[in-house]
Amino acid sequence: MLRFAVFDDFAPAAECSLRHACLLDKDQAALPSEIVFKDGVIECLKPTPDAVAFAMQYDAGACGRLTLQTTLLPDSDLPYLLDIELARHRIAILINATFETSSVTHTLPDDHPLFAQVDQAIDMFTDALGEPAASFGRYTPEQAALARKALVMAIEASEALALMQSRHQLQERFQGAERAKAATAIDPNIQPTLAEILPPIGCAVDNEIFAPALQKIIADNFEFVVSPMRWNEIEPEEGRYDFRRTDLWIRWAVDQAKRPVVSGPLIDLSPRSLPDWLLIWTHDYETLREFAFEHVTRVVKRYKKAVSRWTIISAPSLGDGVDLSLDQWVDLTRLAALAVRKHAPSGTRLTVELPHPFPRHPGGNTPAVMPRLFADMLIHAGVQADAYGIRLQMGDLVPGRDARDIMQVATMLDDFATLERPIHISAFGVPSEPIAPTKDAPCPGCWREPWSPEIQTAWLEAVLALCASRPYVASIAWQALYDAKGDPEMPFGGLISAAGRAKPSLQRMAETARAIRTRNVPTVLLNADPVQSAGSAVSSS
Repeated sequence: MLRFAVFDDFAPAAECSLRHACLLDKDQAALPSEIVFKDGVIECLKPTPDAVAFAMQYDAGACGRLTLQTTLLPDSDLPYLLDIELARHRIAILINATFETSSVTHTLPDDHPLFAQVDQAIDMFTDALGEPAASFGRYTPEQAALARKALVMAIEASEALALMQSRHQLQERFQGAERAKAATAIDPNIQPTLAEILPPIGCAVDNEIFAPALQKIIADNFEFVVSPMRWNEIEPEEGRYDFRRTDLWIRWAVDQAKRPVVSGPLIDLSPRSLPDWLLIWTHDYETLREFAFEHVTRVVKRYKKAVSRWTIISAPSLGDGVDLSLDQWVDLTRLAALAVRKHAPSGTRLTVELPHPFPRHPGGNTPAVMPRLFADMLIHAGVQADAYGIRLQMGDLVPGRDARDIMQVATMLDDFATLERPIHISAFGVPSEPIAPTKDAPCPGCWREPWSPEIQTAWLEAVLALCASRPYVASIAWQALYDAKGDPEMPFGGLISAAGRAKPSLQRMAETARAIRTRNVPTVLLNADPVQSAGSAVSSS
Protein backbone atom coordinates (compact mmCIF):
# COMPACT_ATOMS: atom_id res chain seq x y z
CA MET A 1 0.00 0.00 0.00
CA LEU A 2 1.02 3.59 -0.68
CA ARG A 3 -0.06 6.37 1.64
CA PHE A 4 0.27 10.14 1.26
CA ALA A 5 -0.10 12.75 3.98
CA VAL A 6 -2.11 15.77 2.86
CA PHE A 7 -2.14 19.19 4.54
CA ASP A 8 -4.16 22.31 4.12
CA ASP A 9 -2.68 25.64 5.21
CA PHE A 10 -2.25 24.87 8.91
CA ALA A 11 -3.15 21.27 9.67
CA PRO A 12 -3.78 17.83 8.22
CA ALA A 13 -6.44 18.16 5.53
CA ALA A 14 -10.00 17.37 6.55
CA GLU A 15 -11.05 16.90 2.92
CA CYS A 16 -9.28 15.90 -0.29
CA SER A 17 -10.86 15.48 -3.68
CA LEU A 18 -9.41 12.48 -5.48
CA ARG A 19 -10.20 13.75 -8.96
CA HIS A 20 -8.49 11.75 -11.71
CA ALA A 21 -6.52 9.80 -9.09
CA CYS A 22 -4.79 6.65 -10.31
CA LEU A 23 -1.66 4.56 -9.96
CA LEU A 24 0.81 4.27 -12.84
CA ASP A 25 3.33 1.53 -13.51
CA LYS A 26 6.85 2.01 -14.86
CA ASP A 27 5.46 2.21 -18.41
CA GLN A 28 2.95 4.92 -17.44
CA ALA A 29 0.01 2.52 -17.74
CA ALA A 30 -2.85 3.26 -15.34
CA LEU A 31 -3.55 0.38 -12.97
CA PRO A 32 -6.85 -0.71 -11.43
CA SER A 33 -6.68 0.22 -7.77
CA GLU A 34 -8.65 1.34 -4.73
CA ILE A 35 -7.84 4.89 -3.60
CA VAL A 36 -9.49 6.49 -0.56
CA PHE A 37 -8.91 9.50 1.70
CA LYS A 38 -9.38 9.36 5.45
CA ASP A 39 -7.90 11.07 8.48
CA GLY A 40 -5.63 13.33 6.44
CA VAL A 41 -4.09 10.50 4.42
CA ILE A 42 -4.62 9.19 0.88
CA GLU A 43 -4.46 5.38 0.88
CA CYS A 44 -3.78 3.48 -2.34
CA LEU A 45 -4.34 -0.26 -2.45
CA LYS A 46 -1.97 -1.52 -5.15
CA PRO A 47 -2.57 -4.46 -7.50
CA THR A 48 1.18 -5.15 -7.67
CA PRO A 49 4.14 -5.31 -5.27
CA ASP A 50 6.22 -3.24 -7.68
CA ALA A 51 6.94 0.44 -7.21
CA VAL A 52 4.27 2.65 -8.75
CA ALA A 53 3.60 6.34 -9.26
CA PHE A 54 0.55 8.17 -7.96
CA ALA A 55 -1.27 10.78 -10.07
CA MET A 56 -4.18 13.08 -9.27
CA GLN A 57 -5.54 16.53 -9.99
CA TYR A 58 -3.70 19.07 -7.86
CA ASP A 59 -4.21 22.75 -7.14
CA ALA A 60 -0.92 24.18 -8.43
CA GLY A 61 -1.75 27.80 -7.70
CA ALA A 62 -0.91 30.13 -10.57
CA CYS A 63 -0.23 27.12 -12.82
CA GLY A 64 -3.81 25.88 -12.55
CA ARG A 65 -5.57 22.70 -11.49
CA LEU A 66 -3.43 20.10 -13.21
CA THR A 67 -3.14 16.33 -13.18
CA LEU A 68 0.35 15.71 -11.79
CA GLN A 69 2.22 12.62 -10.67
CA THR A 70 4.94 11.38 -8.34
CA THR A 71 8.02 9.34 -9.16
CA LEU A 72 7.87 5.55 -8.83
CA LEU A 73 7.55 4.85 -5.10
CA PRO A 74 7.97 1.61 -3.13
CA ASP A 75 5.72 0.61 -0.26
CA SER A 76 6.49 2.35 3.00
CA ASP A 77 5.36 1.92 6.61
CA LEU A 78 5.04 5.69 6.95
CA PRO A 79 3.09 7.93 4.58
CA TYR A 80 4.85 10.03 1.98
CA LEU A 81 4.13 13.76 1.89
CA LEU A 82 2.10 14.34 -1.28
CA ASP A 83 3.45 17.83 -1.99
CA ILE A 84 7.07 16.70 -1.66
CA GLU A 85 6.62 13.71 -3.96
CA LEU A 86 4.86 15.74 -6.65
CA ALA A 87 7.63 18.35 -6.43
CA ARG A 88 10.32 15.66 -6.55
CA HIS A 89 8.96 14.34 -9.84
CA ARG A 90 8.65 17.75 -11.47
CA ILE A 91 12.11 18.90 -10.36
CA ALA A 92 13.60 15.68 -11.75
CA ILE A 93 11.89 16.44 -15.09
CA LEU A 94 13.16 20.02 -14.96
CA ILE A 95 16.77 19.02 -14.27
CA ASN A 96 16.75 16.37 -17.01
CA ALA A 97 15.18 18.79 -19.48
CA THR A 98 17.80 21.41 -18.67
CA PHE A 99 20.56 18.99 -19.64
CA GLU A 100 18.71 17.59 -22.67
CA THR A 101 18.15 21.10 -24.04
CA SER A 102 21.74 22.23 -23.59
CA SER A 103 21.71 23.54 -27.17
CA VAL A 104 19.25 26.12 -25.87
CA THR A 105 20.40 26.73 -22.31
CA HIS A 106 24.09 27.17 -23.15
CA THR A 107 23.22 30.23 -25.24
CA LEU A 108 21.54 31.97 -22.31
CA PRO A 109 23.40 34.46 -20.11
CA ASP A 110 24.31 33.32 -16.61
CA ASP A 111 21.83 35.75 -15.09
CA HIS A 112 18.89 34.56 -17.20
CA PRO A 113 15.67 34.29 -15.13
CA LEU A 114 15.33 30.60 -16.01
CA PHE A 115 18.48 29.62 -14.11
CA ALA A 116 17.46 31.69 -11.11
CA GLN A 117 14.05 30.04 -11.00
CA VAL A 118 15.45 26.53 -11.38
CA ASP A 119 17.92 27.14 -8.54
CA GLN A 120 15.24 28.67 -6.35
CA ALA A 121 12.87 25.75 -6.93
CA ILE A 122 15.60 23.24 -6.05
CA ASP A 123 16.63 25.19 -2.94
CA MET A 124 13.04 25.44 -1.76
CA PHE A 125 12.51 21.73 -2.36
CA THR A 126 15.68 20.95 -0.41
CA ASP A 127 14.42 23.05 2.49
CA ALA A 128 11.13 21.15 2.40
CA LEU A 129 13.07 17.91 2.77
CA GLY A 130 14.52 19.21 6.05
CA GLU A 131 14.53 17.26 9.28
CA PRO A 132 11.04 15.71 9.61
CA ALA A 133 8.93 16.81 12.52
CA ALA A 134 6.55 14.61 14.47
CA SER A 135 3.42 16.76 14.52
CA PHE A 136 1.68 14.54 11.96
CA GLY A 137 3.44 11.33 11.14
CA ARG A 138 6.73 12.94 10.24
CA TYR A 139 5.68 16.09 8.40
CA THR A 140 4.54 19.63 9.14
CA PRO A 141 2.27 22.07 7.34
CA GLU A 142 5.35 24.25 6.79
CA GLN A 143 7.06 21.46 4.87
CA ALA A 144 3.99 20.97 2.72
CA ALA A 145 3.78 24.70 1.98
CA LEU A 146 7.47 24.86 0.99
CA ALA A 147 7.13 21.81 -1.27
CA ARG A 148 4.02 23.32 -2.86
CA LYS A 149 5.88 26.54 -3.66
CA ALA A 150 8.81 24.56 -5.07
CA LEU A 151 6.41 22.56 -7.25
CA VAL A 152 4.73 25.67 -8.66
CA MET A 153 8.10 27.27 -9.42
CA ALA A 154 9.31 24.07 -11.09
CA ILE A 155 6.19 23.87 -13.27
CA GLU A 156 6.61 27.50 -14.33
CA ALA A 157 10.30 26.98 -15.14
CA SER A 158 9.65 23.73 -17.02
CA GLU A 159 6.93 25.37 -19.12
CA ALA A 160 9.29 28.21 -19.97
CA LEU A 161 12.01 25.72 -20.89
CA ALA A 162 9.59 23.77 -23.11
CA LEU A 163 8.70 26.96 -24.99
CA MET A 164 12.37 27.96 -25.34
CA GLN A 165 13.15 24.55 -26.80
CA SER A 166 10.18 24.94 -29.14
CA ARG A 167 11.54 28.28 -30.34
CA HIS A 168 14.89 26.66 -31.11
CA GLN A 169 13.29 23.72 -32.93
CA LEU A 170 10.92 25.94 -34.90
CA GLN A 171 13.82 28.09 -36.10
CA GLU A 172 15.60 24.91 -37.20
CA ARG A 173 12.47 23.82 -39.05
CA PHE A 174 12.26 27.21 -40.77
CA GLN A 175 15.88 26.85 -41.88
CA GLY A 176 15.20 23.35 -43.19
CA ALA A 177 12.20 24.62 -45.16
CA GLU A 178 14.36 27.32 -46.73
CA ARG A 179 17.01 24.78 -47.71
CA ALA A 180 14.39 22.45 -49.17
CA LYS A 181 12.86 25.30 -51.18
CA ALA A 182 16.26 26.20 -52.62
CA ALA A 183 17.07 22.57 -53.41
CA THR A 184 13.78 21.87 -55.21
CA ALA A 185 14.21 25.06 -57.23
CA ILE A 186 17.37 23.48 -58.64
CA ASP A 187 16.03 19.93 -58.91
CA PRO A 188 12.23 19.48 -58.67
CA ASN A 189 12.72 15.74 -58.12
CA ILE A 190 14.26 16.29 -54.68
CA GLN A 191 11.78 15.31 -51.96
CA PRO A 192 12.03 17.33 -48.74
CA THR A 193 11.91 15.48 -45.44
CA LEU A 194 9.00 15.90 -43.03
CA ALA A 195 11.14 18.15 -40.83
CA GLU A 196 11.69 20.45 -43.85
CA ILE A 197 7.97 20.91 -44.48
CA LEU A 198 6.04 23.39 -42.35
CA PRO A 199 2.93 21.67 -40.97
CA PRO A 200 -0.34 22.87 -42.51
CA ILE A 201 -2.91 24.16 -40.03
CA GLY A 202 -6.56 23.23 -40.39
CA CYS A 203 -9.85 23.22 -38.53
CA ALA A 204 -12.74 20.82 -38.02
CA VAL A 205 -16.19 21.90 -39.21
CA ASP A 206 -19.34 20.62 -37.56
CA ASN A 207 -22.10 19.68 -39.99
CA GLU A 208 -24.74 21.56 -37.98
CA ILE A 209 -24.24 24.87 -39.81
CA PHE A 210 -23.11 25.54 -43.37
CA ALA A 211 -22.95 29.30 -43.92
CA PRO A 212 -21.02 31.74 -46.17
CA ALA A 213 -19.51 33.56 -43.18
CA LEU A 214 -18.02 30.33 -41.84
CA GLN A 215 -16.79 29.36 -45.30
CA LYS A 216 -14.93 32.67 -45.57
CA ILE A 217 -13.24 32.16 -42.21
CA ILE A 218 -12.03 28.73 -43.29
CA ALA A 219 -10.84 30.00 -46.68
CA ASP A 220 -9.01 32.97 -45.16
CA ASN A 221 -7.29 31.24 -42.25
CA PHE A 222 -6.87 27.49 -42.72
CA GLU A 223 -4.99 25.27 -45.12
CA PHE A 224 -7.19 22.18 -44.89
CA VAL A 225 -10.62 21.15 -43.65
CA VAL A 226 -11.39 18.35 -41.22
CA SER A 227 -14.79 16.75 -41.83
CA PRO A 228 -15.78 14.58 -38.86
CA MET A 229 -17.55 11.34 -39.73
CA ARG A 230 -19.72 10.32 -36.78
CA TRP A 231 -21.19 6.92 -37.47
CA ASN A 232 -24.43 7.76 -35.61
CA GLU A 233 -25.00 10.83 -37.81
CA ILE A 234 -24.22 9.13 -41.10
CA GLU A 235 -26.16 5.93 -40.36
CA PRO A 236 -28.72 6.85 -37.66
CA GLU A 237 -30.73 3.72 -38.50
CA GLU A 238 -29.35 0.41 -39.69
CA GLY A 239 -28.91 0.53 -43.44
CA ARG A 240 -30.21 4.12 -43.81
CA TYR A 241 -27.39 6.49 -44.69
CA ASP A 242 -27.70 10.27 -44.65
CA PHE A 243 -24.80 12.14 -46.28
CA ARG A 244 -26.61 15.41 -46.96
CA ARG A 245 -24.93 17.58 -44.34
CA THR A 246 -21.51 16.00 -44.78
CA ASP A 247 -21.71 16.55 -48.54
CA LEU A 248 -22.09 20.32 -48.17
CA TRP A 249 -18.77 21.03 -46.44
CA ILE A 250 -16.77 18.47 -48.40
CA ARG A 251 -18.02 19.64 -51.79
CA TRP A 252 -17.38 23.27 -50.86
CA ALA A 253 -13.86 22.53 -49.64
CA VAL A 254 -12.92 20.63 -52.79
CA ASP A 255 -14.79 22.55 -55.51
CA GLN A 256 -14.69 26.14 -54.24
CA ALA A 257 -12.11 26.58 -51.49
CA LYS A 258 -9.64 24.18 -53.15
CA ARG A 259 -8.66 22.88 -49.73
CA PRO A 260 -7.57 19.33 -48.93
CA VAL A 261 -10.08 17.38 -46.87
CA VAL A 262 -9.20 15.12 -43.95
CA SER A 263 -12.04 12.94 -42.74
CA GLY A 264 -12.88 10.46 -40.01
CA PRO A 265 -12.59 8.60 -37.78
CA LEU A 266 -14.36 6.06 -39.94
CA ILE A 267 -14.63 3.74 -36.92
CA ASP A 268 -15.18 5.37 -33.55
CA LEU A 269 -16.89 3.22 -30.93
CA SER A 270 -17.03 5.89 -28.23
CA PRO A 271 -20.47 6.77 -26.80
CA ARG A 272 -20.78 10.02 -28.77
CA SER A 273 -20.29 8.28 -32.14
CA LEU A 274 -21.72 4.77 -31.75
CA PRO A 275 -25.19 4.38 -33.35
CA ASP A 276 -27.93 3.29 -30.95
CA TRP A 277 -28.99 0.46 -33.24
CA LEU A 278 -25.51 -1.05 -33.03
CA LEU A 279 -25.58 -1.40 -29.24
CA ILE A 280 -27.25 -4.82 -29.35
CA TRP A 281 -24.30 -6.15 -31.36
CA THR A 282 -21.49 -4.81 -29.18
CA HIS A 283 -20.95 -8.23 -27.56
CA ASP A 284 -20.97 -10.05 -30.89
CA TYR A 285 -17.63 -9.13 -32.43
CA GLU A 286 -18.10 -10.97 -35.73
CA THR A 287 -21.36 -9.15 -36.43
CA LEU A 288 -19.87 -5.83 -35.30
CA ARG A 289 -16.95 -6.46 -37.62
CA GLU A 290 -19.26 -7.00 -40.59
CA PHE A 291 -21.17 -3.79 -39.88
CA ALA A 292 -17.90 -1.86 -39.54
CA PHE A 293 -16.55 -3.17 -42.84
CA GLU A 294 -19.78 -2.29 -44.66
CA HIS A 295 -19.82 1.19 -43.10
CA VAL A 296 -16.20 1.99 -44.01
CA THR A 297 -16.71 0.71 -47.55
CA ARG A 298 -19.85 2.79 -48.06
CA VAL A 299 -18.28 6.03 -46.80
CA VAL A 300 -14.96 5.64 -48.62
CA LYS A 301 -16.64 4.83 -51.93
CA ARG A 302 -18.68 8.01 -51.67
CA TYR A 303 -15.83 10.36 -50.83
CA LYS A 304 -12.81 8.62 -52.33
CA LYS A 305 -12.18 11.43 -54.84
CA ALA A 306 -12.58 14.20 -52.27
CA VAL A 307 -10.70 13.02 -49.17
CA SER A 308 -6.91 13.07 -49.26
CA ARG A 309 -6.36 11.52 -45.81
CA TRP A 310 -8.60 9.21 -43.81
CA THR A 311 -8.52 8.75 -40.08
CA ILE A 312 -9.50 5.11 -40.22
CA ILE A 313 -10.11 4.40 -36.54
CA SER A 314 -10.09 6.06 -33.15
CA ALA A 315 -8.05 3.74 -30.97
CA PRO A 316 -9.36 1.84 -27.95
CA SER A 317 -9.96 3.22 -24.51
CA LEU A 318 -11.35 0.60 -22.17
CA GLY A 319 -14.31 1.81 -20.16
CA ASP A 320 -15.66 3.95 -23.01
CA GLY A 321 -18.14 2.65 -25.54
CA VAL A 322 -17.47 -0.93 -26.64
CA ASP A 323 -14.98 -3.04 -24.69
CA LEU A 324 -13.13 -5.19 -27.20
CA SER A 325 -9.96 -7.13 -26.60
CA LEU A 326 -6.75 -5.59 -27.88
CA ASP A 327 -6.50 -8.34 -30.50
CA GLN A 328 -9.98 -7.44 -31.73
CA TRP A 329 -9.04 -3.75 -31.91
CA VAL A 330 -5.98 -4.65 -33.96
CA ASP A 331 -8.13 -6.79 -36.26
CA LEU A 332 -10.70 -3.99 -36.62
CA THR A 333 -7.93 -1.55 -37.52
CA ARG A 334 -6.54 -3.95 -40.11
CA LEU A 335 -10.03 -4.37 -41.55
CA ALA A 336 -10.54 -0.61 -41.86
CA ALA A 337 -7.13 -0.16 -43.48
CA LEU A 338 -7.83 -2.89 -46.03
CA ALA A 339 -11.22 -1.41 -46.91
CA VAL A 340 -9.80 2.08 -47.43
CA ARG A 341 -6.82 0.89 -49.47
CA LYS A 342 -9.13 -1.21 -51.64
CA HIS A 343 -11.47 1.62 -52.59
CA ALA A 344 -9.47 4.85 -52.22
CA PRO A 345 -6.93 6.15 -54.77
CA SER A 346 -3.38 4.94 -54.32
CA GLY A 347 -2.08 8.24 -52.91
CA THR A 348 -4.63 8.40 -50.08
CA ARG A 349 -3.02 8.49 -46.64
CA LEU A 350 -4.25 6.52 -43.61
CA THR A 351 -4.05 7.69 -40.00
CA VAL A 352 -4.79 5.82 -36.78
CA GLU A 353 -6.04 8.19 -34.09
CA LEU A 354 -4.96 7.97 -30.45
CA PRO A 355 -7.65 9.94 -28.60
CA HIS A 356 -6.25 9.79 -25.05
CA PRO A 357 -2.46 10.27 -25.21
CA PHE A 358 -1.96 10.87 -21.47
CA PRO A 359 -2.21 8.21 -18.74
CA ARG A 360 -5.76 8.07 -17.43
CA HIS A 361 -7.85 6.30 -14.82
CA PRO A 362 -8.95 2.90 -16.18
CA GLY A 363 -12.47 3.34 -14.82
CA GLY A 364 -12.89 -0.19 -13.50
CA ASN A 365 -11.01 -3.37 -12.70
CA THR A 366 -9.40 -3.60 -16.13
CA PRO A 367 -6.09 -1.86 -16.91
CA ALA A 368 -6.45 1.10 -19.23
CA VAL A 369 -5.21 0.69 -22.78
CA MET A 370 -2.00 2.61 -23.35
CA PRO A 371 -2.10 4.37 -26.72
CA ARG A 372 1.60 3.72 -27.15
CA LEU A 373 1.11 0.00 -26.51
CA PHE A 374 -1.69 -0.15 -29.07
CA ALA A 375 0.45 1.64 -31.66
CA ASP A 376 3.30 -0.80 -31.04
CA MET A 377 0.91 -3.74 -31.41
CA LEU A 378 -0.25 -2.44 -34.79
CA ILE A 379 3.33 -2.19 -36.00
CA HIS A 380 4.19 -5.72 -34.82
CA ALA A 381 0.97 -7.07 -36.37
CA GLY A 382 1.91 -5.59 -39.73
CA VAL A 383 -0.98 -3.11 -39.84
CA GLN A 384 0.44 -0.33 -41.99
CA ALA A 385 -0.73 3.11 -40.93
CA ASP A 386 0.95 6.02 -42.68
CA ALA A 387 0.78 8.14 -39.54
CA TYR A 388 -0.73 8.47 -36.09
CA GLY A 389 -3.17 11.14 -35.00
CA ILE A 390 -3.23 12.59 -31.50
CA ARG A 391 -6.21 14.37 -29.97
CA LEU A 392 -4.79 17.01 -27.65
CA GLN A 393 -7.89 18.22 -25.82
CA MET A 394 -8.25 19.45 -22.24
CA GLY A 395 -10.81 20.99 -19.94
CA ASP A 396 -13.69 18.76 -21.02
CA LEU A 397 -15.69 16.20 -19.04
CA VAL A 398 -14.79 13.43 -21.49
CA PRO A 399 -12.48 10.98 -19.66
CA GLY A 400 -8.83 11.62 -20.47
CA ARG A 401 -9.25 15.35 -21.13
CA ASP A 402 -8.13 16.62 -17.73
CA ALA A 403 -5.77 19.59 -17.77
CA ARG A 404 -1.99 19.21 -18.14
CA ASP A 405 0.79 21.77 -18.37
CA ILE A 406 2.92 22.70 -21.38
CA MET A 407 5.91 20.57 -20.35
CA GLN A 408 3.66 17.53 -20.09
CA VAL A 409 2.42 18.19 -23.62
CA ALA A 410 5.96 18.48 -24.95
CA THR A 411 7.10 15.30 -23.19
CA MET A 412 4.10 13.32 -24.42
CA LEU A 413 4.62 14.38 -28.04
CA ASP A 414 8.32 13.55 -27.95
CA ASP A 415 7.49 10.10 -26.60
CA PHE A 416 5.18 9.35 -29.54
CA ALA A 417 7.89 10.54 -31.93
CA THR A 418 9.78 7.32 -31.18
CA LEU A 419 7.12 5.45 -33.17
CA GLU A 420 8.99 6.73 -36.23
CA ARG A 421 5.81 7.71 -38.01
CA PRO A 422 4.52 11.19 -38.81
CA ILE A 423 2.26 12.59 -36.11
CA HIS A 424 -0.88 14.54 -36.98
CA ILE A 425 -2.47 16.65 -34.26
CA SER A 426 -5.91 15.54 -35.37
CA ALA A 427 -7.66 17.83 -32.88
CA PHE A 428 -6.37 20.26 -30.28
CA GLY A 429 -8.44 22.55 -28.15
CA VAL A 430 -9.77 23.76 -24.81
CA PRO A 431 -13.04 25.51 -23.86
CA SER A 432 -13.53 29.24 -23.49
CA GLU A 433 -15.70 28.74 -20.39
CA PRO A 434 -15.57 26.26 -17.51
CA ILE A 435 -17.70 23.16 -18.05
CA ALA A 436 -19.74 22.28 -14.98
CA PRO A 437 -18.83 18.85 -13.59
CA THR A 438 -21.46 16.15 -13.15
CA LYS A 439 -21.86 13.28 -10.73
CA ASP A 440 -20.17 10.90 -13.14
CA ALA A 441 -17.64 13.35 -14.62
CA PRO A 442 -15.37 15.22 -12.20
CA CYS A 443 -13.95 18.68 -12.80
CA PRO A 444 -11.39 18.44 -15.62
CA GLY A 445 -9.19 21.15 -14.10
CA CYS A 446 -7.74 24.18 -15.81
CA TRP A 447 -4.47 25.64 -17.07
CA ARG A 448 -3.33 28.70 -15.10
CA GLU A 449 -6.82 30.10 -14.46
CA PRO A 450 -10.41 28.93 -14.93
CA TRP A 451 -11.19 28.58 -18.62
CA SER A 452 -12.09 31.87 -20.30
CA PRO A 453 -11.73 33.40 -23.77
CA GLU A 454 -8.35 34.81 -22.71
CA ILE A 455 -7.05 31.51 -21.33
CA GLN A 456 -8.28 29.64 -24.40
CA THR A 457 -6.37 32.14 -26.54
CA ALA A 458 -3.14 31.87 -24.56
CA TRP A 459 -3.29 28.06 -24.51
CA LEU A 460 -4.00 27.92 -28.25
CA GLU A 461 -0.97 30.05 -29.12
CA ALA A 462 1.41 28.15 -26.85
CA VAL A 463 0.33 24.67 -27.93
CA LEU A 464 0.07 25.54 -31.63
CA ALA A 465 3.61 26.94 -31.62
CA LEU A 466 4.92 23.97 -29.64
CA CYS A 467 3.34 21.44 -32.00
CA ALA A 468 4.54 23.27 -35.11
CA SER A 469 8.10 23.19 -33.79
CA ARG A 470 8.21 19.39 -33.59
CA PRO A 471 9.92 18.03 -36.73
CA TYR A 472 7.75 14.91 -36.70
CA VAL A 473 4.40 16.77 -36.62
CA ALA A 474 2.87 16.67 -40.11
CA SER A 475 -0.29 18.74 -39.56
CA ILE A 476 -2.28 20.49 -36.83
CA ALA A 477 -6.06 20.97 -36.62
CA TRP A 478 -8.20 22.93 -34.15
CA GLN A 479 -11.07 20.84 -32.79
CA ALA A 480 -14.06 22.94 -33.92
CA LEU A 481 -14.69 26.12 -35.88
CA TYR A 482 -17.73 27.15 -33.83
CA ASP A 483 -19.72 26.17 -30.75
CA ALA A 484 -22.36 23.81 -32.07
CA LYS A 485 -25.69 23.90 -30.26
CA GLY A 486 -26.47 20.21 -30.62
CA ASP A 487 -23.82 17.70 -29.56
CA PRO A 488 -20.54 19.65 -29.83
CA GLU A 489 -17.09 18.14 -29.96
CA MET A 490 -16.42 20.13 -26.77
CA PRO A 491 -18.78 22.64 -25.11
CA PHE A 492 -17.43 26.17 -25.68
CA GLY A 493 -14.54 24.63 -27.63
CA GLY A 494 -14.93 26.56 -30.90
CA LEU A 495 -13.29 29.71 -32.21
CA ILE A 496 -16.73 31.27 -32.76
CA SER A 497 -19.46 31.36 -30.12
CA ALA A 498 -22.90 29.82 -30.53
CA ALA A 499 -24.19 33.38 -30.98
CA GLY A 500 -21.95 33.78 -34.03
CA ARG A 501 -19.35 36.08 -32.48
CA ALA A 502 -15.65 35.51 -33.05
CA LYS A 503 -13.69 34.75 -29.90
CA PRO A 504 -10.21 36.26 -29.31
CA SER A 505 -8.80 32.82 -30.07
CA LEU A 506 -9.83 33.11 -33.74
CA GLN A 507 -7.66 36.16 -34.28
CA ARG A 508 -4.77 34.60 -32.36
CA MET A 509 -5.10 31.44 -34.41
CA ALA A 510 -4.90 33.48 -37.61
CA GLU A 511 -1.90 35.49 -36.37
CA THR A 512 0.03 32.46 -35.14
CA ALA A 513 -0.69 30.41 -38.26
CA ARG A 514 0.36 33.33 -40.46
CA ALA A 515 3.60 33.71 -38.50
CA ILE A 516 4.43 30.04 -38.97
CA ARG A 517 3.58 30.08 -42.69
CA THR A 518 5.81 33.14 -43.21
CA ARG A 519 8.64 31.61 -41.13
CA ASN A 520 8.35 34.05 -38.24
CA VAL A 521 8.58 32.87 -34.65
CA PRO A 522 5.23 33.39 -32.84
CA THR A 523 5.20 35.93 -30.04
CA VAL A 524 4.62 33.33 -27.33
CA LEU A 525 7.97 31.72 -28.16
CA LEU A 526 9.82 35.01 -28.44
CA ASN A 527 8.69 35.89 -24.92
CA ALA A 528 9.35 32.47 -23.41
CA ASP A 529 10.85 32.90 -19.94
CA PRO A 530 9.68 32.04 -16.42
CA VAL A 531 8.17 35.48 -15.88
CA GLN A 532 5.96 35.21 -18.97
CA SER A 533 5.17 31.58 -18.22
CA ALA A 534 3.98 32.30 -14.71
CA GLY A 535 0.72 33.92 -15.75
CA SER A 536 1.47 37.34 -17.20
CA ALA A 537 1.44 35.81 -20.69
CA VAL A 538 -2.33 35.82 -20.60
CA SER A 539 -2.45 39.58 -20.65
CA SER A 540 0.63 40.24 -22.75
CA SER A 541 0.27 37.69 -25.55
